[in-house]
This record gives sequence, C-alpha cells and structure tokens, in this order.
Amino acid sequence: PRCRRPGVACYCAHVTTIPTRTRVVVLQHPRERHKAIGTARIAAACLPAAEIRVGVDFTHDARARALLSDPQAPAVLLYPAPDARDLKRDPPRGPVTLVVLDGTWNQARSLLRRNPWLERLPKVAFAPEKPSEYRIRRAPREDFVSPLEAMVHALGALEDGAPARFEALMAQF
Repeated sequence: PRCRRPGVACYCAHVTTIPTRTRVVVLQHPRERHKAIGTARIAAACLPAAEIRVGVDFTHDARARALLSDPQAPAVLLYPAPDARDLKRDPPRGPVTLVVLDGTWNQARSLLRRNPWLERLPKVAFAPEKPSEYRIRRAPREDFVSPLEAMVHALGALEDGAPARFEALMAQF
C-alpha cells in the first residue's frame, strides 16, 4: 500500500532513508496521485523531510502555505525558468524549502498558472550532466529530467555538495 505498486514491482524493501536539512514540498497535480509510475512517492518514502500536497490551486491549502512561508527555511521553486539561479554554481545559503512540481510538463505549467504566488518564489535550476533515465514519459527537451531525478540533483547541490548521498533515491527508480 505504501508504494501502490503490485507485489512483484514493490520497491518498499529497498527504500533507503536519507535525512536532509532541506525540506522538500512536492505540489502534485491530482492526475499524478494514483499513477503507478509516479516518482514523488519514491522521494517521500526516502526523505523524512518531504511532504506531498495534492491539488491544482494551493491558495487555500493552509498546510502548503505554512510549509512555504517558514522564515527559517525559505521556499525556492525548482523550475527551469530563464531567471532561475544555478544550483551548482550558486546554491542558496542555509536551509531552504525546496518546492517541486509533480506532473507532466503541461500539468506543472498549469500549477504555476493556477498559483501565481509560486511564480514569485525564487527559482532554482541546474543543467543535468546526463539525459534523463525516465523512459516511460517523454520530456519536451533533452535536458529535462523527472521530478525524482531533479530532486537528486538539487539536494546534492543544496546539502553541502554531497550529491552521491542522494543517488540512493535512484535505486527504486
């Protein structure tokens, strides 16, 4: 029930818990919630400081708004926008709340349109060193990766430059 996968494809026995100082908040489009191929559940299973919020408009989601307004861990949006700060060259100092949009690329853009306050968050991005390993869905560009792969890259840059520590997330993937 935890991974919502059939017994023969269950990855729960292989989950590695990885504590972080970075809080991860996944804003998941409702159409992704029950997808067996979704990667957000892998991240939530591995990262104690991760939480998934499901919806389209998070304006009235008190929990999501509280998580994203913590002054001790200011929110940054992981999104490949032209004005995004490069995580590898210039990571934010101190603990942050990493906001990840989970859905297809069209759904992610829809989440941004429906939540204009997300657009005002500082954006962070990275240039992947290799193409995505996610073969089930096609990305609109070769340099786009799945939300889980993006979290691995982002956490590696945010957590004192220890990217290898987060490769364990990819085992379930």
